[in-house]
Amino acid sequence: MTAGRPTLDVSLWGGQARGVVPNAPTLVMKAARPILPLLPARIGTARDLFLGAYAKFAPQCRAFDEPGLAVIAIDEATGKPAGILKLCARVQRPVTAIIGRHDKCDLYLQGRESLSLRQLAVIVDPVKSWERGASSIKYRVLDLRTSQPMVDEEGRPLRGIAAEGPAILRCAGFVLFMLVLGDPSDWPADAADAWSMLPERIYLDELDNCAAGSLPKMRRPRFDARETFITRTNGPRDTAMRLSQGDDEGVGKLELYTPHRQLSIVVGADALKDGVLLGRYGRCDLTEAAGEDTSLSRVHALLIQFEERLLLVDTASSNGTFEAGERVRLVVLGTDTELRLGKKTFLRWR
Repeated sequence: MTAGRPTLDVSLWGGQARGVVPNAPTLVMKAARPILPLLPARIGTARDLFLGAYAKFAPQCRAFDEPGLAVIAIDEATGKPAGILKLCARVQRPVTAIIGRHDKCDLYLQGRESLSLRQLAVIVDPVKSWERGASSIKYRVLDLRTSQPMVDEEGRPLRGIAAEGPAILRCAGFVLFMLVLGDPSDWPADAADAWSMLPERIYLDELDNCAAGSLPKMRRPRFDARETFITRTNGPRDTAMRLSQGDDEGVGKLELYTPHRQLSIVVGADALKDGVLLGRYGRCDLTEAAGEDTSLSRVHALLIQFEERLLLVDTASSNGTFEAGERVRLVVLGTDTELRLGKKTFLRWR
């Protein structure tokens, strides 16, 4: 916590009520082939949605005077705001949150069956200082290998993004405004003024994803406040291919111990960069072992390399992830770190 402020702060506006919607039975199956999202009938552009919901979320953003990130969800068909998630950045450690239709998610959204129970992971970089303006906010958003991937403002599918500034994403009938917090002056009284202050979003591809090795005539960042450069990245959707091909040079070994078996797999640098999903659902990696423990969630945890850290992120699991007997949301893994997932499965990274 910083200055008494919790790391996560959530307000739900769409009638969501945690703990009252029963979970459907778990189905273990092959991962669904990703398809382009079905677009709901829109009531307006992103600008229209921003202006219509501004009076609802601006006061909360204006009151947040420490470095952080706001994720504002607006129903694309009705224009009604569904909720706001605020992440307070921390010094020397990342912060994470999960977005989805499961009521354990940090930003819990209802009303769209195409939204997965655990749809997106958001990871915010550590900051150097909590003082206003002392640190820029860098973050990643990752699709958790769902059948309805997020898309950018032009409707192009995204596996993941890395950004340092505002971004606008669409996902399963919601528009998500990713807005940097920390300066109350960014939130004027007039919504049109606030929209005009948002920098232009420019989406780039990682250089190693381009066949030519670089992007021809790619505009380089000018550190212009009127532009935000957002990098399209790989994500967990790419991991399964890397693990099955085994052509990624191994950097460590992931060991899973279930009540009936032990599974060990060498994980390479590229797979860790994409993200490895652990859980009982068919879209996860290592499902053959994880599926034996019914206390594990469908999508229980994400293992990912983030900057210089190897992180294990609990993806809003029902029965939790534990280190030394204490429930944790995010763990920086070191050699021989041992965790318990759910009630009966143990994980060790070597």
